[in-house]
Amino acid sequence: MALTHMSAPRKNRNETLLQELMAAAKQHNIEVRTEKLFREVGYHAKGGRCRLKGQDIIIIDRDTPLAEQVEFLASALDEQPFKPAS
Repeated sequence: MALTHMSAPRKNRNETLLQELMAAAKQHNIEVRTEKLFREVGYHAKGGRCRLKGQDIIIIDRDTPLAEQVEFLASALDEQPFKPAS
């Protein structure tokens, strides 16, 4: 997958990268959700992967800076592939 728009301003570049990663996930039938995640003093979740009713899902904290969202999603997609439902 080619990531484009490297000369755009940082925010626009990160938005573009995030959209491209989300599109790549969708091509692999992985749903990506951005949601407000629970926070508490000393605890901050960036997101995670799961399977819900047979659907692979990656959840990203929408309040995390865009660059961190891109890094998290790229890392989640690069990990061991989701296994088919049994």
